[in-house]
Amino acid sequence: MQTFKYATTAALLLTMGLSVQGHENDPKRNPEPAILGEIVRGGADGVAGIYPTENVTFYSQVPINQLGGSGNGSDCWGYTSPSGREYALVTTETSLAVVEVTSPTNPNVVFTYSRGGTSSLWGDVKVVGEYCYMVGEGGGSIWTFDLTDVDNGNVSFVGEAASNGGTATHNIASCPEANLLARCGGGNSGLRWYSTDNPANPSYLGEFSDIYVHDAQIALYPQTAPDTTYRGHIIGFLNGGNNGGSTNTSLWVVDFGTPANFNPSGTVLDTVTWPGAGYSHQGWADDDFNFYWSNDETALNYTHQLINIEDLNNIDFVASLSNGSASSVNHNNYWHEGLLYAANYTSGIRIFETLPTGQINEVAYIDTYPANDGASFNGAWSVFPYFVSGTVIASDFQSGLIVFGVDISPVGISYPSGIPSSVASSGGPIDIDVSLDGSIVVDEVRMDYSLSSGASGQVIASANGSGSYTAILPGTTDCPDIASVSFEVVLTNGEVYPDNGGPYQIAMNDGSEILAAWNGDTQAGWSFSDVGDNAIDGQWGRGFPAGIGDRGDPATDCDGSGQCFLTDNEFGNSDVDDGITSLLSPIFDATGIDGVQVGYCRWYSNDAGADPNNDSMPIEISNNAGVSWVLLEDVSENAGAWVDRTFQISDFVTPTSSMQLRFTARDLNAGSVIEAGVDNVRVFGTVCDTTPGPPSCDINNDGTVNGGDLGILLSAFNTDNELADLDQSGTVDGGDIGLLLACWTG
Repeated sequence: MQTFKYATTAALLLTMGLSVQGHENDPKRNPEPAILGEIVRGGADGVAGIYPTENVTFYSQVPINQLGGSGNGSDCWGYTSPSGREYALVTTETSLAVVEVTSPTNPNVVFTYSRGGTSSLWGDVKVVGEYCYMVGEGGGSIWTFDLTDVDNGNVSFVGEAASNGGTATHNIASCPEANLLARCGGGNSGLRWYSTDNPANPSYLGEFSDIYVHDAQIALYPQTAPDTTYRGHIIGFLNGGNNGGSTNTSLWVVDFGTPANFNPSGTVLDTVTWPGAGYSHQGWADDDFNFYWSNDETALNYTHQLINIEDLNNIDFVASLSNGSASSVNHNNYWHEGLLYAANYTSGIRIFETLPTGQINEVAYIDTYPANDGASFNGAWSVFPYFVSGTVIASDFQSGLIVFGVDISPVGISYPSGIPSSVASSGGPIDIDVSLDGSIVVDEVRMDYSLSSGASGQVIASANGSGSYTAILPGTTDCPDIASVSFEVVLTNGEVYPDNGGPYQIAMNDGSEILAAWNGDTQAGWSFSDVGDNAIDGQWGRGFPAGIGDRGDPATDCDGSGQCFLTDNEFGNSDVDDGITSLLSPIFDATGIDGVQVGYCRWYSNDAGADPNNDSMPIEISNNAGVSWVLLEDVSENAGAWVDRTFQISDFVTPTSSMQLRFTARDLNAGSVIEAGVDNVRVFGTVCDTTPGPPSCDINNDGTVNGGDLGILLSAFNTDNELADLDQSGTVDGGDIGLLLACWTG
């Protein structure tokens, strides 16, 4: 587990930006420096969490330096590709990063971009369709990025829209349903509207200039919303005021017409302020548009303002509600499915249940700034809770990107021995622990399973006492196989609580067989060049890793044998330069075994030099001795460690006797520093025992035959459960009990 300290050394202070933008009385000018380091992966690395939490599962954290930036972190938003893959869009003081979080414990930095003229502490990002739009107070109107090929690791900067009223912009709002963007603030501006009908080149439409708009929610008012007059209209909920928002600070509700008859100048429907108002900062409406949850960043900086918006011509202030801390400052909050997700700077992300009585009750949190909950401007900047998977992302001054999940269920489901990655073809047990809040009582614990071979069903887990249960996954008649399993708890009152972390995949086979393996201790059969190689330095070779200096070299090999394949790292300042260099494996046979896979350890570094994070290393496979190639993965992740990957060959090509791998390290951008390594390459497949012996008396595989095994057998009584049918009579009966008692060890 990586330990973080809130550094104050002179060296880290150099990472702080010198920007002074922001609205006139914005206090976020000198935050503490960022905490630099490697990506922290929760589940993959066994890290339970690096922040205090309640009802939150920490997944991962991506520091500022891994996001291609320096200084501090700022805003975030989310994007889901048409295939359903999920991406975090994160701004830092100097960059924009696109990070895939489809697997939230294994984030992958797909793309980074230097903000250039838009560099400032303030940077904001939104999405319309398959394009991402970024603004900043340091300059630049709207910077446009094409996400259409992001699933293949390709994101491109398209260009910059015409400024139309100053280049600096404080925030950007979007109305994707109407293909609209709005630049908020910057100077003393209101809303400057753009159409994204041509998504690569937003076109200016006009301006709402009645007030300075600090931030906004722009909504296509739903047909189910309460004010029937404005259904189908583009409604703006604008946080702002006069004189940069510092006077007459309030919430404004403005009608901008319909998509077919858009009016960028708008018609003000109503405004409202609140007692003791300091600065109307930001807010979001609930899904039904009954209430708007605003926040005040200065005078009432630890409260949310609840505003009734059921009648858009007569909005009413209801109450100022505490954020749960008497001192931490509110920043951005978003409402989703009955919960208010609020970035509260030093107290992190606070999650509130919104009650019909107009109150809020904190149900979960992740404290991203555990040093204190003071009124300083450090910690969580923003939060995005809208991924369908339930994954939530947050952006943070010091920590960069934080990925987590929320679980406020009164039922907790865990697996004390973990979900097995594989079981025998005859099946096997899975241990389950259930924890409960309050006086609720479990009726039964269920496991639903489906096999790739077609079989499916439901297993009722046996109770072992004290909240412990065991479910037996039945065997397969089609080895190798893959089981997909999910779990749920049924209460005596009929309520059902599933484990939303599932379904889980379990391989079913009786072991594996290595067909071929290479650990870098010999060059035999390997080639260090291919047609088209043109790098002038840093070509592939083999040897002991040098790990010299700060060039990104590995200091050790992956498997401990001593040597590996690597790009030149012997002279301290050598890396791949001005072209590509290829490493080709020996030709190998991938036939004659079921479920054949290829695996390797890879090292890749591209986070140094004048142009970091803009190159990648394609890894390809061929089934015709290199005549044609298919991409396994295009590596851009700067993991700072050896990464072990495995792939099912049949997912990419048909296995043949003429297979080959190719690893291509590339320096295609001036100033990049590229270092790469490959080790522990192996080809293997699954083994199936076609003549299984009788089941073991140790049914739960705990090393003893005792009451746990008897409980499982009794729960399977009068069934054909293969694990409990010790005498293989076809039925679990008294004969099996006799055999188990004869094996009894206590």
